[in-house]
Amino acid sequence: MYSPNRNNYVDIMRGLAMLLVVLCHTMTGCTTGSEESFLFNVVWSLQMPLFILISGYVTRYSRSINTGVELWLFIKRRTLAYMLPWVVWSFLVRGVVFGQYNLLNIKWLLWHMDSGYWFLVTIWTISIAFGLSSFIALKIAKNQGIKLQVIKTVLYLVAMTLLAGIGYVAGMTFFAIKLTLYYMPFFFIGYLYGQYSEKLYETKYGSNIKDVVVMICLATWLVIITRVYLFCLSDSGMGIVLRVISSMSGCIAVCGLCKGIYEKIGGDKFYSLGVEQCMQTGRLSMSILHWAGKKSLEIYMIHGLLLNILMPGVKPYFSSPSGYGYVFANFIITLILCALFISLLSKNRYVKRILGMK
Repeated sequence: MYSPNRNNYVDIMRGLAMLLVVLCHTMTGCTTGSEESFLFNVVWSLQMPLFILISGYVTRYSRSINTGVELWLFIKRRTLAYMLPWVVWSFLVRGVVFGQYNLLNIKWLLWHMDSGYWFLVTIWTISIAFGLSSFIALKIAKNQGIKLQVIKTVLYLVAMTLLAGIGYVAGMTFFAIKLTLYYMPFFFIGYLYGQYSEKLYETKYGSNIKDVVVMICLATWLVIITRVYLFCLSDSGMGIVLRVISSMSGCIAVCGLCKGIYEKIGGDKFYSLGVEQCMQTGRLSMSILHWAGKKSLEIYMIHGLLLNILMPGVKPYFSSPSGYGYVFANFIITLILCALFISLLSKNRYVKRILGMK
């Protein structure tokens, strides 16, 4: 499971985000009233913001886009990586195979992206906006200094403005523009952190600054989520601001705390241990998160088809013994079935390629 050419900590955080997504969908799928619970408030404030933040962070491992040919290849790769799975899983798998015929109505689907795999559309749009901004900024600045970052930031804001304009004309639900605009700042913050975090830690007080920031973010996140049901807020200016502050501070706090735990157990060194040794040292959960991170795209596409296997005739209230039981059982069963299906599908290279699996 150890991957020397990957950032294993990033995979772990991506895996945590993916499992939170599955848990959130499980809670809302097989019970009622989960949106009013503290657990849902925690999960909802972290799941997708954390995913997008990590997506921005990993741009630090991407090559600069210097020529028109490289820009075309970038757009092609991102389209195949995100939009091909969206098309296949929306139309072929869910539309044709599972008979969800509303997904075969392209016009309806374009204005109802949140009924399917909206995340793939959103991350594709953000990636293209970021790639174009980076390419144009590099052409203007011609160096890697602060001027480049300023121009890139301005161009990224211009892209957000253009998307908002399209949303104003066509409707904010068109092509998931509303969701894309909300998550674009998270992506860019993740990018900035990836660019400058190491330089910060190399300074004399870098480690202390990091710990103070994590502490402040943790306190801010807890103050908000214990007082405000974020999911139930209106889409007013104050509601959006509260959501962004809560999610941003929560993601920073969780990433900082998990990084400390990861380093304490030995970082990448523990991947050399066998499964039995991992269980004895309490690190098996970290290995599960690492697997979920590496297979996050597959889990995202498959889990919705497997959720709520134990669907009751009448959904119990979440905050009840039966509600907790259904959520726990469905969550575990869904993850096991996801692992089984991913393993089976990945054995056939043609199926794997068609479904857009890594």
